[in-house]
Amino acid sequence: MRNDVKTAITRVRARCVHLPIVTTAAIAAVLVTAFRYRIFSHELALDVALRYGFSGRALSMGHWNTVITSQFLTRDAFMAVSIAASLALMLGVYEMIAGSARALIVMTVAAVAGPLLVAGTLGIGSSLGSPFAAQTLSTLDYGASAVTAGAGGALVSVIGGRRLRWFAIAWVLGGLVLHHQLADWEHLGSFVVGYGLANVLGTPRRAASVRHLRSRSQRSGLGFIAGTATALSISVLGGVVLGGQLVPGPAPARSISIASPLANIGAGRSATIAAMPARIDTVSYPTPSLGGTRAALVVLPAGYDATRFRYPVIEMLHGKPGAPNDIITGLDPVGAGAAPGIPPFIGIVPDGHGPVVREGAFADTSQQRLGTALSDDLRRWVDRRYRTNGHWGVTGLSEGGYGAAYLGSRTPGQYDSVCAMSGNFTPEGSVFNHQPPAVLLAANPLVHTRADGPRTLLIAGRSDSASVRELRNYAQALQNTGQPHSTVVAAGGHDWNLWHDQFPTCLRFMLATPAPAGAFALERVRKYRLVPTSASSLSPHLPASVRPVQPVTLHESDA
Repeated sequence: MRNDVKTAITRVRARCVHLPIVTTAAIAAVLVTAFRYRIFSHELALDVALRYGFSGRALSMGHWNTVITSQFLTRDAFMAVSIAASLALMLGVYEMIAGSARALIVMTVAAVAGPLLVAGTLGIGSSLGSPFAAQTLSTLDYGASAVTAGAGGALVSVIGGRRLRWFAIAWVLGGLVLHHQLADWEHLGSFVVGYGLANVLGTPRRAASVRHLRSRSQRSGLGFIAGTATALSISVLGGVVLGGQLVPGPAPARSISIASPLANIGAGRSATIAAMPARIDTVSYPTPSLGGTRAALVVLPAGYDATRFRYPVIEMLHGKPGAPNDIITGLDPVGAGAAPGIPPFIGIVPDGHGPVVREGAFADTSQQRLGTALSDDLRRWVDRRYRTNGHWGVTGLSEGGYGAAYLGSRTPGQYDSVCAMSGNFTPEGSVFNHQPPAVLLAANPLVHTRADGPRTLLIAGRSDSASVRELRNYAQALQNTGQPHSTVVAAGGHDWNLWHDQFPTCLRFMLATPAPAGAFALERVRKYRLVPTSASSLSPHLPASVRPVQPVTLHESDA
């Protein structure tokens, strides 16, 4: 083995005759992105990781850009430095041997092939009913690990040596055993792809390259140095452009006017407050009903940390199979919250999986009190931890649509509004197998409609006949008891395109509920009273079938 290593080093030193232009650009892009997101002082913000990181679920939502943008992101300072070093060792040495054109091909193909191979395999497994595949589709990954693995395979190919080849294979496989991460499977696919590509692409003729290099250096040593510096400078500039354009930097702190179709500060004067960008926090909250704690994502609106305003809460439920990350990447509550006609709100995305039966349908059963954990326990903790104003709405998609209707009907007065997208409204699934009749009755939203129930918006895709049928059945039940409701049957199916497009409609509907007097108190400096105003500013953003309640305007009180 020792002789093999010496031989390999000798071969590498003799054949490294090309400038690592592509590698330098890639390293510069990674480091520029790291500096843009200040990861040398703190970890990468979750909302950035979710928006630009890669996952199989993101691809299923049509976010193909994440295959590229994820390559530039790093979690913290250690990851940034280690990725840069790995690129220099793997891709840089290969490029110096094989040339920039071949290195660019290997880098591009490995970056795309690794993630797509894994996502495609998991997608097939998920469609066949594999819980592991369905869960792993939501695993978030970022960093240029697929590139380094592909470049490593290419490097092993051009260096040669049977023992070196087996050592590299053992190294890659060891990552699968130690970590069990989605990225490690990407390593395996990218390594094989890089190895095969290098065999196909080959390398320049060594003698010609050496003669070319020597002739240049003999003609003008200073010229060669200048050429090298110029080439590397251009590659660094290219990396800066990539890092700055493909992965947008964080939104700067800005001043916002506290104004919306629902809340305007009158008297001819708006309250301008210095605000930080919206952010997403990962939290754990206690669940006495289940024991222990549960995870959730909290979406805080722009300006939350810079003000003392209180905000309504929107709880958002994922589908099956699914995870909280899906809501962030698929519905984009941060971006939707900035859409016209939507006032600021606090978004809560809980983990809807049960401890006993994983796909628990967000409901209480004899096996687990999941519904209580996602409503009573969650609300108690959120209302204590964050500045909420007493108004809660709940929305969800697919099975989360059922969960929204179930939670909305579970306890009178707990939720002001419900928006169920593509939901079924009867208790279905393995979690309800062999349950007592009383549990099935309690879990059936169709029999718990009431005149004083929460305002409800039902949305389904026109080509999703099952969801349209469920929508009509539930709408009829709501109509029979006089519970306020609206329906939207939009173009689309049972998919993320529909849910993403209709999510702003959900928000406008749920946030149209008037807030109680004093709910938007500003650090006890000013008080405001509620004055009815026209709904015309809200109506253009809603389908004709959706009739919001009267919005309000906040005016300064004389008190």
